[in-house]
Parts: sequence; C-alpha cells; structure tokens
Amino acid sequence: MKQMTIRSMDQDLEAAIEEMCRQRQWSVNQVATYLMRKGLGLTTEAAPQPIGSRLDSFWGAWTKEEVRSFDAVVDQAFGQIDEESWK
Repeated sequence: MKQMTIRSMDQDLEAAIEEMCRQRQWSVNQVATYLMRKGLGLTTEAAPQPIGSRLDSFWGAWTKEEVRSFDAVVDQAFGQIDEESWK
C-alpha cells in the first residue's frame, strides 16, 4: 500500500482530526483513512467505536460524576507520598 503526505493543513482541520483521534481512540492514519473513504462514498458504515464503549452494556459505565468521585477518593488515599516510608 502506498503512503501519502498531506501538506499545508490548516489549524482547524488539524485540531478536528486530533479531537476525533482522542474521541475514538484511533490513530491519525485510521481517522484519515476513514474520513477519505467516507468523503469519497466508499463506505456507508458508521465509524467503529473502541472496544471499551462497545462492551459497556455488559458491565455498565460510570458517569462523569462517578469518575470524579472515584478519582478523588483514590487521590486522597494514595495521592501523597509518606516520606518516612522511603527512608
């Protein structure tokens, strides 16, 4: 398969591609290939979701508030180093 280089990409396009990479947990290559195929009408498929979101219905998913609460408890319990333990 050939390689392609895209030059002179404006900041808005670059930011949108990077955001899509983060949201879908895809590489830049995966996002670019998906967008080109979709734009050229070569696929009617919806973009696949990362495994984590596809399996959420089997075990549930935390809300953002639940995640923040859990992170706060973990940080409180383990977020500070006891200097005496390392002497």
